[in-house]
Amino acid sequence: MRHYLIPVLLLSLVAGCSSVKVGPHRIDVQQGNALDQENVARLKPGLNRSQVRFLLGTPLVVDPFRTDRWDYVYVFYKAGRLAEQKRITLFFEGDTLARIEGDLPEPAAQSVPAVEPRPEPQSAPVTPLVASPAASPRAAEPIATLDPVAPPKPVASAPTPVPVALAPAAAPLVEPVAQPAALGAEPARQPAASETSVVAPLPSPKNAPAYVDPRPPSELSLRPETDVAKIQPDAIPAFPGVDSVPAGSDAPVLKSVNEWVAAWARRDQTAYFAAYDERFVPQDGVSRTEWENRKRHALDAAKNIEVRVDSPRVDRTEEGTVTVTFKQFYRTDTYRDAVVKQLHMVERDGRWLIVEEKVLSVLPGVQQ
Repeated sequence: MRHYLIPVLLLSLVAGCSSVKVGPHRIDVQQGNALDQENVARLKPGLNRSQVRFLLGTPLVVDPFRTDRWDYVYVFYKAGRLAEQKRITLFFEGDTLARIEGDLPEPAAQSVPAVEPRPEPQSAPVTPLVASPAASPRAAEPIATLDPVAPPKPVASAPTPVPVALAPAAAPLVEPVAQPAALGAEPARQPAASETSVVAPLPSPKNAPAYVDPRPPSELSLRPETDVAKIQPDAIPAFPGVDSVPAGSDAPVLKSVNEWVAAWARRDQTAYFAAYDERFVPQDGVSRTEWENRKRHALDAAKNIEVRVDSPRVDRTEEGTVTVTFKQFYRTDTYRDAVVKQLHMVERDGRWLIVEEKVLSVLPGVQQ
């Protein structure tokens, strides 16, 4: 019988364990901009870019071809599942915020009206009693009426009793308990510490120096209640164009690079191919004629071409030539990319022409 019970118990344990699902542990993940509802509510058209950056921080997504749009995205994954997602898009006109779209906070609920303080109940007037000659010494003490509802009944007219001076009674052996003071009377004076303490307090020394806090003063920091309207806009330099070339020995080189970029953007084939030297050899190993045919076909097929050069650096060689390294952002109607490019240029009759052109690397985050 025991031999039959052991397999049954094993099967029941296996069946119970099969119902328990065991999987990998997934942590909570927060990505993007932490959009504080209080700061988002302070957004309004008319703020400049510095004021918006002070409230929400640097935007997560900025299109290099559309700098007038900032996207703030916040995503929260709870145990591997999407639990919360927010997105706010800001549109600028120059340096001024013009339009706000996305998950904006709902307007705050109406404030609860303040509760008026309840008036305190007025106490009943105190009716002092006059001691009679036959009354005890305690009968001369005033008695306050504690019931505010039932006022004291008026006493019938009677001859006014003559106050009688009472002889002082002997001092009681037990100190009497302090009676509550009548309403309207001044409170009893509290004894000073020197009168009640057993040991008198020590006198303060003369000519003692003032107390100085040994801790260093805290550093100044921006607080949430800072006035946003007082923040001045950033001095953002203009993108170097054809007419804006920095002065110096590298100015002619950068001017030739900008003219080459401008001819490429307006699809001017004559000016574009004139920027290359006769000794230019394509990077992929094809002939000069085949390379020109490919370029002419690409310029004719594209309707709109946008090309931008960012952070150019000029390095001079011992042979008198220069090497220009920069980031290139290129976009058409159907294609876009961002690469790090290098041009090897030589001077011919006062102009710098391209002898070699090659791509060093591809910038991440740009989809084709």
